[in-house]
Amino acid sequence: MFHRLLYPSTLKGKILHSSLILYLCTSLIGCASPQKPIVKPPTAVARAMETRSFSKDMKTVLKASINALQDMDYTIDVLNSDIGLITASRTTEKGQAPLSVDNPANNNQVSGLGALIPIVFIAGAAIILLNLIFDDDDDSGDKRRDRDGHTINLGSGGSNGDSGPVGPRIFRYKVTINLNDINDANTKIRVSASGEIEQDGKILSTGGIHEPEFFRQFFANVNKALFLEDQGQ
Repeated sequence: MFHRLLYPSTLKGKILHSSLILYLCTSLIGCASPQKPIVKPPTAVARAMETRSFSKDMKTVLKASINALQDMDYTIDVLNSDIGLITASRTTEKGQAPLSVDNPANNNQVSGLGALIPIVFIAGAAIILLNLIFDDDDDSGDKRRDRDGHTINLGSGGSNGDSGPVGPRIFRYKVTINLNDINDANTKIRVSASGEIEQDGKILSTGGIHEPEFFRQFFANVNKALFLEDQGQ
């Protein structure tokens, strides 16, 4: 039964089989289309998102910031308590935040991918129709079918070559924190973050991080660290 479904012998069966494959392929293309990237916000908006003030001295807030970064699995790379500077980095196979772009016009190809789906469908339908018309016998050339209808390739046994990326995507993030003491009891933090995506030794994309949720998480961790500090933990 499965053999008849996978290898239909009638013309009607071949048409239905090919149409189903084409439908599934175009559906997968639509689902796999990358989301529209985040556009870098204006400077004033970015600073408001990246900046918070805390009613603690700079030394206490500095320590809380370090704890917050460590809770987010970041490694401290640079620490200068004199000027209130912290840089940290993280490498992971799981994306933590989308990267923003400076110029949204450069990403028109992303939104244009959806418009290609009808073209792909029409072209695929034409190829299937021509294949059904002229495919009298697939046994010619370097191919032959066995009793079960499976295709045996009698041509060169070499590999098809590189079919695309094979390694996992590596996400690298870098966070820079600047602390300024407003007075002896108040400190302001500004956080900036950037990242890059690498696969098989090639950089796929780079950009800043301007997702509000990323900064909300960091400042929530700072508040948590300050609370634990007050509790003596």
